[in-house]
Amino acid sequence: MGKNKGKRSHTKHVFVQKKYRDALFRRIFNEKSVLLELYNALNQTDYDDADELIFYTIDDVIYLGYKNDVSFIVRGTLNLYEHQSTLNPNMPIRGLIYFGKQYESYIKQNNLNIYGKKLLSLPFPQFVIFYNGIEPLEDDKDYMELHLSDAFVCAGSNHLATDAASSPISTRPCLECTARVYNINYGHNQELMARCRTLEDYSILIGRISSSVRNGIPLEQAADAAVQECIRDGILQDFLIKHRSEVVGMLLEEFDMDEYIKMERRDSYEDGHEDGLAMGLAEGLAEGLAEGKRLEQLYVVHNMFQKSIPAENCADLLNENTDFVNSVYSLCQAHPDWSDEDIYNALKGI
Repeated sequence: MGKNKGKRSHTKHVFVQKKYRDALFRRIFNEKSVLLELYNALNQTDYDDADELIFYTIDDVIYLGYKNDVSFIVRGTLNLYEHQSTLNPNMPIRGLIYFGKQYESYIKQNNLNIYGKKLLSLPFPQFVIFYNGIEPLEDDKDYMELHLSDAFVCAGSNHLATDAASSPISTRPCLECTARVYNINYGHNQELMARCRTLEDYSILIGRISSSVRNGIPLEQAADAAVQECIRDGILQDFLIKHRSEVVGMLLEEFDMDEYIKMERRDSYEDGHEDGLAMGLAEGLAEGLAEGKRLEQLYVVHNMFQKSIPAENCADLLNENTDFVNSVYSLCQAHPDWSDEDIYNALKGI
């Protein structure tokens, strides 16, 4: 393989991303030798020439002014690595758009003729998501896959629904994009962590910050203390010594609280409203709508508890009754396995 040591930047596109750790992840793994270490760990290879790795990232895939993707070509594979602290089932849709633009750029840059008779050779795509949110993956798994085909309207419910034996129309989609999701919260995927020390160190750093914030320590103090502890313990030591103030700044600047609250309200409203309407069928429409509103508030508070936002900050940001927030937080702490409905029913009995 020819060696191309430069970075390549491509088409501008903007996507939405929610949380604040992504840019730090990208900064850590945006160095060729470190990224190759991660690639080797995932694929159980032992490539040692970092100059074979060619960055191939689309410009301005950003939200709130930061980037969270790392894309590169190595040994005939086109890899897109993303970090997520909120699991997003629509990532395969994003992957479809992202890879489409990358292949378009690749074809143009290499002067490939898609109208010719000869089959073209394209790099093999790999889409990997590194997840370390509070909400566990299904069954607390270390690994799961998300598929683009899950988003398609079922063929059985539209005009494609025909007798399969007599129709030439297939109900199988002609497109697929698979996102491989790895849980990188500390304690998960231990074999992967053992093969990539940098990934394990990152997991430890974020785990320490999250634990401190959950215990009520302000984010800035928690981040600074975790950075100091990691330097002392030899965890990401060289990177943190070199970028200490920048790392703390990333963690603070990239967490947009106002935007977070707005999105949590928006994402929670539909669930609360629908549950309230369901209750309304049994208990009366007015009462059901009122309960739906309360469910909406509960879901937002519960989500903020899961994101390690201190109770007093949650109450202030939501302009919510302090007693209500404290009650929800207490139930969440006492019963971490409870669903929102369990908490709601318990609150009705208080």
